[in-house]
Amino acid sequence: MTGPRTTGVWISANSATVLRWSPELTVRHRIDSAVPGRHRSTGRQPTEKHPAGEGHRDEHMRTFFVQVAQALPVDDDLLLVGDGEVVEHFAEQVRTDDDSHGRKRRIEVETGGPLTERQLLARIRTFAGSPAKRYLPR
Repeated sequence: MTGPRTTGVWISANSATVLRWSPELTVRHRIDSAVPGRHRSTGRQPTEKHPAGEGHRDEHMRTFFVQVAQALPVDDDLLLVGDGEVVEHFAEQVRTDDDSHGRKRRIEVETGGPLTERQLLARIRTFAGSPAKRYLPR
């Protein structure tokens, strides 16, 4: 790729879709997570003395974030989109990693529900300053 590159990520606790866009090419990568769900269908209810075990889920989430972060090119601007808390925590991890490595890049975070790949690509292009041309009927 020779032109400017921008990477967009749609992330939830279940999966992440990574799209790397340039005017010449778009590359797609999907990463499924092993993060257990928050809802428990069996076992006793969590109490103050016996918490729900969020620590175990958090460890899975940290591992998932590392997998997704490793798929991100270090020199691309980033558009991070996804479920509220998940995308916010992921963005925090990416910014912390960038700071520790002395990287400066533009990172924008949007919260919202699931997007199709086409919707994510349209947002990435707009973020990159190259929105898709729209053809109006005559």
